[in-house]
Amino acid sequence: MIRLWVAVAFVLAPALAAADRKPPPWEKPIQVGRYLYLQNCSVCHEINKAETKKLGPSLFRLFQNEKLPFSGGKPSVEYVRFKTQFGGDVMPAFANKLTADQISKIIAYIQTKK
Repeated sequence: MIRLWVAVAFVLAPALAAADRKPPPWEKPIQVGRYLYLQNCSVCHEINKAETKKLGPSLFRLFQNEKLPFSGGKPSVEYVRFKTQFGGDVMPAFANKLTADQISKIIAYIQTKK
């Protein structure tokens, strides 16, 4: 009986410890968002300056701007999430490539660029 409890504790201990641990630096949302942005968005969108020669609009200070570059609407997380998931006239949809959590991390990264 004691062996059974030891075996159960041995199996459950790592899972319980993992629930309380802080994520390592490479799993922090902003850093993951930056990585995902670089892998999926940077080909078409600039983020470090307002001027761009890329196909898509610059995302520089996107959420601090009064208007979105092409549509002229007010920038919002919901709009950026929708456009990322379903695309637009030129922009491809990423709903089948990125999870909702990954899109949220990209948006969080974009929000940090002030």
